[in-house]
Amino acid sequence: MQVAERMEGEEKIEALSKIFTRLANLQADLYETERVCREGVQLMQEAGPTTKNRHLVEGMRTQFAVTWLNQDRARERRNLSPGTSHTHQAVRLLRDAACVLETSAKENLNRGTPSRKLLLQLANTLQSLGRQFQYDDAERSLQSALLIYQHIYGLAHHTTINVLDDMGCLYNRQGDYDRAISCYRRAAELGEAHAPWLVSAILRNLGSTLVAMNDKSGARDTFLMALHAALHWQRLLVSENSDLEPNATEENYCRNLLDSVKK
Repeated sequence: MQVAERMEGEEKIEALSKIFTRLANLQADLYETERVCREGVQLMQEAGPTTKNRHLVEGMRTQFAVTWLNQDRARERRNLSPGTSHTHQAVRLLRDAACVLETSAKENLNRGTPSRKLLLQLANTLQSLGRQFQYDDAERSLQSALLIYQHIYGLAHHTTINVLDDMGCLYNRQGDYDRAISCYRRAAELGEAHAPWLVSAILRNLGSTLVAMNDKSGARDTFLMALHAALHWQRLLVSENSDLEPNATEENYCRNLLDSVKK
């Protein structure tokens, strides 16, 4: 931080972005992560961001908003009193960040100087916004994020596959099961070839959609495939990293879902 404080302009903002992104990722406590993100946004704003590095500030702002959303989800999972919900504030923050990033991206495009980093941050912000499935702009946000990731990475990339899975979750929530299944199957197919660590979770989502459709036989088969995918990835991971212990969390998720449709 002392080195960053002596810097100025773009160099300072880039240094602050790296420092505070790293610090936020290291925090185990969500409220400490919030504090780090808030301070990072404030210091980067004070440094005077330009069009060239505005995406770094909006990236930190996005991380701040996602931290708020994760706090609300953590309280829900633990059946705690909701307290002060930050969801609506977080969504406004994400929308504002997306708007700034979209404007910057269009300006760069008009000048003939498209920025890969800016586009990737825009896609990340849109994906975070799209994961708030209860909002009307969720589908548009995810579709836009998917287009950007496809343009930059292609389909054979874990980030693109993640968005396909998110779209499946969105359509499942809307009751549009056919489109949900289509997204999940495409994501699982791509995941098997390019991101095997994602496959079991995608198949769990697919199986849950089949349960909602009262297709218990199809769900059972899908949960079984999810379990096999989880075990396969664990074997691969441990065989290539002998110092790692198997992580049974995903395996247990799959077994619990499998047991639920056997009853």
